[in-house]
Amino acid sequence: MPDKYASFAELSAAEVDGAYRIELQETGSSVALIAPHAGKIEPGTSQICKIIAGSNLTYYLFEGCKASNNRDLHITSSRFDEPRGLKTAQSARIVVTFHGQAGEDLFVNVGGLAGGLRTLMIAKLKSVGFVARLQSNPMLRGLDPNNICNRGSEKKGLQLEISRGLRDLLITEKQQMDRFSSTVRSVLHGC
Repeated sequence: MPDKYASFAELSAAEVDGAYRIELQETGSSVALIAPHAGKIEPGTSQICKIIAGSNLTYYLFEGCKASNNRDLHITSSRFDEPRGLKTAQSARIVVTFHGQAGEDLFVNVGGLAGGLRTLMIAKLKSVGFVARLQSNPMLRGLDPNNICNRGSEKKGLQLEISRGLRDLLITEKQQMDRFSSTVRSVLHGC
C-alpha cells in the first residue's frame, strides 16, 4: 500500500494536533534506536525499542496516536525526514530501526547496509532460539542509503522487521522480551 504522505512536511500540514507524537531519549550513545512507525502505526515497536534502549541508549519514536487510520502516518523509511528523527540518526555512529512486518509466525527479518552487524545479529538471535534471517523482500531490505537506518555517521545500520506474532509475544511475555533485548544489546555492545 503506498504512503499517503511523501514527507513529514506533508503529513504535519494535513494531520490534526495529537495525531502523532514524538518521544526522544538522548544519551549521547554511539548507537541510536529508532522506531519510525511506532505507536498505533506498527504496534509493539515502541515498547520493543524502549526496552532495548533502557536508560543508556538514545532512542526516538514517531508514534501514531489517532483513533483509527494510523497507517496514514507511515512514511517509508527511505523518505522519513522528520527533523528530530533525522538529527537523532545523524548524531549516532550506528542506527538500528524497529519495524512491524505482517505475519503471525514468530520471526525477525534483518536488513540494512551494516553487513557484518546484520550477519552477527542473525546468528546471535538464532543462537538463543529466535527465527532470524536476512530480509528477502526487496522493499524491506533497508539497503537504500537514504533509509533512516543508514543515516548514522557510518552510513550503514540495521533494520529489524519483527513479525506481528513476535511483537505480540515480546510485549506480553517478559522472559521472551528479556532474552530478545539482551541479545540485541549484546550485538550492539561494541558499536
